[in-house]
Amino acid sequence: MIGLSVVDIKNFMAGMLTGNMFDKFYLRDGEIQTFTEFHLGGYLNRPYFDSKEWETMEGRKFCLWSEVKPFAFQMIRGKKLPVSFRMVFQLSDENTQWFLKKYRPSVREEDIGGLFMNITYEHQKLVCTSGISYKIFMKDKVLEQCWDDTVCQYFKQNHIAFEKM
Repeated sequence: MIGLSVVDIKNFMAGMLTGNMFDKFYLRDGEIQTFTEFHLGGYLNRPYFDSKEWETMEGRKFCLWSEVKPFAFQMIRGKKLPVSFRMVFQLSDENTQWFLKKYRPSVREEDIGGLFMNITYEHQKLVCTSGISYKIFMKDKVLEQCWDDTVCQYFKQNHIAFEKM
């Protein structure tokens, strides 16, 4: 697990809210505080969808950020900055499989609960914390180091300036 302090918040926000930086990530949970507090639950609500729509979800349990982003943008945009926000992004199943094929860890895919980026903005500071959830106890930290490196590389590819904390 690492913490990254984002240097250029405006550029990061543009990538998150108007770009496609997190579009293929699941939104697991979110909270935005402006004039009131908004909670963004990431679970897909099965009763909302008809059978055909649900079939297109291909067994997903969570919303993609691209599906929630327009609503979050409406809550955040304006002349005033939000008081705070917090987003928990999870690497999609497809991209988790890519990650595991690339690094070939000793842990099985079914023993991983998720690869996460926790984004927190408060007091005019934006921080990203990486993390992995396991379903079993793991002493080996190699996969976590690989994920930390991948998060740093992802920020660099998206031209997000950061400092390690």
